[in-house]
Amino acid sequence: MSWARQVSGQGRPLVLLHGWGMESRVFASWRPLLDAHFTCISYDLPGHGQTPCAPSGLAWSASLERLRQMLAQEAPKPLLLGWSLGGLLALGIALQHPELLEGLVLISSSPAFCQRPDWSPAIPAATLEDFAQRLREDPQGTRRRFLALQVLNDPQGRRALEGLSAWPMPDQACLADGLGLLREVDLRSQLMALPMPVHLVHGRQDRIVPVGASEYLHQHLTGSRFTLLEQAGHVPFLSHPQACTHALLETWG
Repeated sequence: MSWARQVSGQGRPLVLLHGWGMESRVFASWRPLLDAHFTCISYDLPGHGQTPCAPSGLAWSASLERLRQMLAQEAPKPLLLGWSLGGLLALGIALQHPELLEGLVLISSSPAFCQRPDWSPAIPAATLEDFAQRLREDPQGTRRRFLALQVLNDPQGRRALEGLSAWPMPDQACLADGLGLLREVDLRSQLMALPMPVHLVHGRQDRIVPVGASEYLHQHLTGSRFTLLEQAGHVPFLSHPQACTHALLETWG
């Protein structure tokens, strides 16, 4: 089952992957800036937006295989931009199939979203378990809470996210799968020099993914570039769209 795909703009192809509980239209207010420079191609993940939840849900291996198939059909080779959970998927496919991509952009993302004994710049395991429990009991309220965390200490982001909680709820099973990926996937041991430009963007005020996660990626993805936005939270492309566009154009202008 192919994922829903939306296209706009002109220029170098840029594929956009959204985060947990969202859908591709989260990029809608940013796209006009991108469309002047890129052909923007956004995918809805399984169970989100216009993509039904597949029998495999949002399982890691099945999602990477579907993403591989879709990217192989894009021509010419695209840049791949992933935000948050979308960044985890983007990093996973870049490590497995770098030949499919012209470049990689990771926004507010991490190689491992869950804290471990040797990994602190991440979400406490108890917090993810609490989200999973609340998701079973109150899906809509859990998503609203998650949205509020994304823009904590980021007034511009808070204004930009107004109304998003009224969007249709993603499939609950796929939401649970997504939390499972955030809890279980750890790509740190797989990091290596990628044969493509890599640009990392992170907000200093991010209260979901600590900035240390992008700093770690910057250290271990040889030759990567890192843009730190001091006043941004977890959704810098909404609160600081000009700065995020400029970051992309620094590498691919």
